[in-house]
Amino acid sequence: MKYRYNNTGLDSLLKLALVVFVVFLSACATPLQQQDQIESFASPAAITGWSALDSNLPDAVNRSWFDPQASGPYALSWRLAMIDTAQVSIDAQYFLWEEDAVGSLLLDRLIQAANRGVRVRLLVDDSFLPGEDDMMLAVDAHPNLEMRIFNPFQKRSGHMLVRFVKNLNDYARINHRMHNKLLITDGKVAVVGGRNIADEYFGFNKAMNFRDFDLMVAGKIIPDISTSYDSYWNSGWAFPVSQIDRFSYPTIKLAELRAELRANASVLKNWLLPGNLDAHDWSSEWAAVAAGMIPGDAVLLQDDPNLGSSNLPVQAANQIIEQLEQTQSDILSLSAYLVPSVEMIAIADKLTSRGVRIRALTNSLATNNHVAAHSAYRKHRREMLKAGVELHEMRPDAQVRNQFEAEGFAAEHIGLHAKLLVLDKRLLFVGTINADPRSMRLNTEVSLLIDSPKLADVVAKIFSPDFEGENSWQLGFDEGGKINWRSSEGLLKHQPANNTLDRVADFFYGVLPIEDQL
Repeated sequence: MKYRYNNTGLDSLLKLALVVFVVFLSACATPLQQQDQIESFASPAAITGWSALDSNLPDAVNRSWFDPQASGPYALSWRLAMIDTAQVSIDAQYFLWEEDAVGSLLLDRLIQAANRGVRVRLLVDDSFLPGEDDMMLAVDAHPNLEMRIFNPFQKRSGHMLVRFVKNLNDYARINHRMHNKLLITDGKVAVVGGRNIADEYFGFNKAMNFRDFDLMVAGKIIPDISTSYDSYWNSGWAFPVSQIDRFSYPTIKLAELRAELRANASVLKNWLLPGNLDAHDWSSEWAAVAAGMIPGDAVLLQDDPNLGSSNLPVQAANQIIEQLEQTQSDILSLSAYLVPSVEMIAIADKLTSRGVRIRALTNSLATNNHVAAHSAYRKHRREMLKAGVELHEMRPDAQVRNQFEAEGFAAEHIGLHAKLLVLDKRLLFVGTINADPRSMRLNTEVSLLIDSPKLADVVAKIFSPDFEGENSWQLGFDEGGKINWRSSEGLLKHQPANNTLDRVADFFYGVLPIEDQL
C-alpha cells in the first residue's frame, strides 16, 4: 500500500537498474503451494436496511440495474453508502488498497461496519503490500473482519521491487496477479470497474489523478458477482494474513490503527459532509439513485483463480475477443494500456474492412504512468492506424479533468485508467481488463458484459468529450507516412511527452524484449 505515482524517465531507469542489481544478490525462494483454507461463502441477501433501494427497483429479480460512476468523488460517496448501509456482510476484493486518505477512510468504515456486527471479508493482491505488516495483522485481529492475501510472495521484503526479485525462482507463480476489483454489500449492491482503492483513482491526489470508471450494480447479477468473489476466497490461493506474515501478532492495536486511519482521512474534511468520518443513514440517497438506475441484462466474465501453466487466466479475455468479432457497426474503446496482439490487429482490420468504425482512446507518453507500457504500445500505433482504427491519446491538459477530479485536488499529472468497450450502441464491457498482454493472458480479471442500449448510450455520451481535440490528440499520417498528433491546439510531428527523460526511458524500454509482460 505504499504505491505512489512517479512518471519520470529517470525514476523508471533507476528502478530497472535496482532490479538488475538485486537479482545477483537475492537468495532463492521456496515455491509456495496452494493450500486448503477454511471456506466461507457469501451471506444471503439482507432483508432490512435496503427498503429505499428495493422499493425503487422494479423487477430486480429478473433484471440487473446499473448506475454509472465516472466522477471520482461520486464513486467514493457510493462506496461509503454501501458500507454504511450494510447489515450482514461486506466482501471487498482489490488489486491495490492504499493507506492514503481514501484508502484510510474506506478501511476505517469497514472497521466501523465490523464493530456493529457486519461480517467483513477483505481480499487484496500481494503486489503492493510491502511494509504493511502491522496494518494487516491489526485489521485481521478483529473478530468480524478477516483479511486474506491473494497469491502471496514467499520471501518478504519492505521494498516491492526487492521482494519481486527475491522470489524470481518462483516467477511463473508470482507473475500471475489478481487484478480483480469488487465491492459487494449484503448481497444487494456491488461495484464493478477499474478503480483500485487509492486517492488517485477517486480524484483526490495532487500528484496524479486518473480518469476512471465503475458501475454500481443491483438486481439479478449480484449472486453471480458474489459467487465470483467466493471462488477466489476459497481457491486455496487466498492466504490468511497470519499464515504469511513474518509476525504472529500485531505490534499496534486496532484502536491505534483507527486513530492513524482517521488522521489520514482528515485530508478529505473539506469534501466530507459534517460527521461523515462516521457511518450515517443514506436512505434518501438510495431512493434517489435507485429511481435513476438503468436496466439491462448482464453476464459476469471472470478468470479462473487457480494458477498454473496449464490453466492461464484467459477466460474473460477470450469471451471479449469472441464478442468483438461479432460487432456490426461501431466500437468505442477506452483502455489505459493498449498493447494489441496480432490477433487483435487482424480482428480490427477485418471489422473496418466491412465498415465497422473503431474509436480507441489510450494514454499518451505525457499521461501514461507506466513508461514501459507506453513503449510497447508505441510499436503498434502504425499497425492500428493502417487497420483503420481511429486512435486517440489523452492530453495532460485535458479539459475533461474537472469531471473526475475533486474540487481543490487538481493534480500535477492526469491519466486514463478506465477499461470499457461499447459495441454497436448496445453492448457494454466494464471491468478490469486492459487491452494488453498482462490483462489478456497473465493477470486474473473480472468484468461485466451488459446488454442495454440505454446504458450504452449514457456511457458513450459520458466519454464522447474525451475524444475531442480539447482532451486528446487524434493520430494520423502525414503525406510522407509519418505519424502526427492533431488536437484543438494544432498539429504535432513528434509524440508529446512531459520531458526529455521520459523520451529517453521510452526509447530504452522499447528495445527490451518485455512486451509480453506488460
